[in-house]
This record gives sequence, C-alpha cells and structure tokens, in this order.
Amino acid sequence: MRRLALSLLLCLGLPAAVPADQRVATRMRNVVFRVGDGVEVRVIDLAGHLLSTTNSAPVFDNISSYVVAVDAARVAMTPESLTNLMNHHVFSGEHAPIKNITIGIDGGELTQSGTLKKGVPVPFSIKATVAATPDGRLRLHPTSIKAAGFVSKRVLDFFGIELEDLVKTKHVNGVAVDGDDLLLDPAQLLPPPQMRGHLTRAWIENGLVMQQFGGATPRTAIAPAGRHTNYMYYRGGTLRFGKLTMRDADLLLVDSDPKDAFDFSPKNYNDQLIAGYSKNTAARGLIVYMPDLGDLPARRATPVSTPAPAAEKPAPLKTRP
Repeated sequence: MRRLALSLLLCLGLPAAVPADQRVATRMRNVVFRVGDGVEVRVIDLAGHLLSTTNSAPVFDNISSYVVAVDAARVAMTPESLTNLMNHHVFSGEHAPIKNITIGIDGGELTQSGTLKKGVPVPFSIKATVAATPDGRLRLHPTSIKAAGFVSKRVLDFFGIELEDLVKTKHVNGVAVDGDDLLLDPAQLLPPPQMRGHLTRAWIENGLVMQQFGGATPRTAIAPAGRHTNYMYYRGGTLRFGKLTMRDADLLLVDSDPKDAFDFSPKNYNDQLIAGYSKNTAARGLIVYMPDLGDLPARRATPVSTPAPAAEKPAPLKTRP
C-alpha cells in the first residue's frame, strides 16, 4: 500500500511526504524577509521547517522549490509592504476590479483607499478592523466606507453591487468574502518563498499589522549555540545552495550587524553571501556572517529569479513581548 501511494504521488507530480527526521528544521529570529516588489515580512520569531515543492531537497537558488512550513511564529508587515502586496500581487491582473490601492494605519484600524473599476473609475476609502478567522485567514471587517464622497452603510451598496463582485475573478487569489468582510489567505497572498501556517491571531501594534501563527514556540524548536540575536538556522535533512549540498544540514546565517533586524533577500542571498564570510564549527556545521541587504553597494543586482527593487535598510522591529 505504501509503495502504491508513493507511485501515485510520483505520477501526479506531487512531492512525497518527507519523514520528520529528514526534514530541514528552521528557526528564525529578528529577520526582515524581502520577497520582491517592495514586500517585506518581518519575522520576530519563527519555528518550523522547509517543505520541498519538488521531489528533491529544498534549493536556496530556486525560491519556488520550497515553502516555509510554520509551526509557530510572530510576524509583522508595514502598511507600505501591504500596499505593494495588494498592487503588485493580489490585484495586479489586468482585469482586477480595484487599482491604485494605498494602505495605512489609523489608531487600531487599517485604512484602505483605491479606485473601483465600474464603468468609470470610482475612488473609495475603507476603515477596517483586523482579526483571525477560526480557519486561519485574516478578516478585514469594515467600520466605515466612503465611495465617491458618499458614506455607505454597507460595502459598496451605493453602487448596487456586493463586495463579492470585486473578487469574482481568476485574477484575484487568496481573497474571499464573508458578508461585508474580506478574508485574506496569507499562504496564497505572498510571493515565493511562501510561508504556510495556521493564523491564530491578528492585531495592530506600533504602526504594524501583527500576525501570530500557531501557539507558543514548541519546546522541540531548534536554536543555535551561542548568543546570536538576528539569524536563520537550518538543521537536519538535506539542503542545497549554490554548488553545495549539505546533508544533515547544520547551517547558521547570522546578521553581521546585530544592532538592527537582519535584512535578508531570498532572491539576492548570493550577493549577501559573497559580501560576508563563513567559518566551520567543531560539529562540522557552517556559520555564515552576512551584511544586511540595505548595506550592499547598489552596483549588485544578480538575483536568483526576478530582480527586486532597491531596498532601504529597515527599522528595528518593535513589539511588546
């Protein structure tokens, strides 16, 4: 039966499940992931593992070859990142119903403005609270709506359409409707490398949209030796990067400037790699000290896949414990 199941997976082109003892476990602390088009995910703490999307080991040089399967994490996104995410990914299609989106934060609420395509362009603005749904999606619940200067009691009732009409298109992925609320699926919205986990809480704090995945960090979560504050650590399984293949992986990527968050680009990691230095450990592991992406000279632009825009160094992560 097990052999038959494996054969079916191979025939369907799906990766077979990797035994727990062969997975690449990961732990990340104080890392700003730049995933392209001005979108960044600020990882305060994350425990999980790399899940290959192919029938081979995860490959750093192919950001679509793996996802980060999250067991527990606390992450944050700035309004600017959310603005870029909506314009360049979620509603980027030619036939997307809304355009020119700008997202901000007003107290404890998210603000959204943009242009609705309904015959003629119609400007709109929405204020909404944020929360997590039981099935792990982000709920945006409007508390006020203005369209073309008029205040609507329900979302876009003034125009005689329902909110669902805005997302009934193959060009909008990861967005659904529940009454007047928008439901966003974090696993589908982000560009590669994707992060998948169960969203359990969402709130606004210090001008950031905060998200908690899973519960408390598991006691079994890995952690590197030493007093590192900003890092990415990979342990176990097989991991490929450049021309190297590391079996029983023991790889630690460390911020060479720990005064602020580790500014890291999965697409441009090689530029950061060659600008840093590495050393072997007594346990035959590898520690790589990398400069922040924003500290690299602008001369370099050799991404793994598509180029990312010029990046400024991010501000330190600020959140209550």
